[in-house]
Amino acid sequence: NETPPPMLGSISPLTCFSVLGTVLLGAAIIIFIQKYFSGPVRLRPDRYIPVKLIRKKVVSDNVERPTVFLVFDTNVSGFPTGAHVSCKFTDGKAMTIRPYTPTRFSPSECELMIRVYPDGKMTQYMHKMKVGDYIEMRGPTGFKRYGHKGPGVMSKLLKSKEHHQEGIEHIMMFAGGTGITPMLQICNHIIQDEKDNTKASLLVANSTPEDVMLYDELLKLESRSGGHIRVFFTVSRPSEDWKHRRGRVDEKMIKDLFPVPSSKVAVAVCGPSGFEKAVVERLVNVGHDKSRIWRW
Repeated sequence: NETPPPMLGSISPLTCFSVLGTVLLGAAIIIFIQKYFSGPVRLRPDRYIPVKLIRKKVVSDNVERPTVFLVFDTNVSGFPTGAHVSCKFTDGKAMTIRPYTPTRFSPSECELMIRVYPDGKMTQYMHKMKVGDYIEMRGPTGFKRYGHKGPGVMSKLLKSKEHHQEGIEHIMMFAGGTGITPMLQICNHIIQDEKDNTKASLLVANSTPEDVMLYDELLKLESRSGGHIRVFFTVSRPSEDWKHRRGRVDEKMIKDLFPVPSSKVAVAVCGPSGFEKAVVERLVNVGHDKSRIWRW
């Protein structure tokens, strides 16, 4: 004869509490996983992971070299100031890798600003991406940092050694084209750190007025910083109604806008290689020490 199953009333209170405890523990584990492991995955510096494009917007009127904002579904919060992300795509057997500096760090999004060049493999690929497409990314990458060792400190973090420029009272910044992104990171760091009294002067250089990126945001830096940061613009091919400086960066422009060379002055330069090389040459010509010039 089969033994009938026990009636509910015959189950001991200890067994009921055990079952209830198991159910509650399982529910707690599910909630924990949903809270901490769902949503955008955090980037890792040691390997590439696929990330999804969730928003895309063309923000310039330059048809030949449009500027595009790309927002990816990944976590880059807590990245150090000056850090990059590395992007990769593979076309057959050919692999293309390029570094980009996020415009802001967020726990849910990585926002990149690119200028699309006719012969740029990565920028052309990104320009053709559609919302929902994936690209491989890792980070943080790069080895130059601001504020890593406190206010007014530039750092170069290599595997074998570290180099720091400390006691900086003024940062001279030169941004060519999309080279504005690491400069904007440094400016925002200075503004957000109440203990950082470092002053900064930023010269934004482009070919035409239409090429200037983040113009409205850059104009607000002076007021946001309480006067700690000054911003200047120059273009080599100005329009008639252009209200700012005209021409390429030269020795006279550097002398007019920036402080004289000093151990308490650091220089940050970022842009196309030709721009960086020309600016560094002119800086050296007016007396700035190469050891205090930081090329991003």
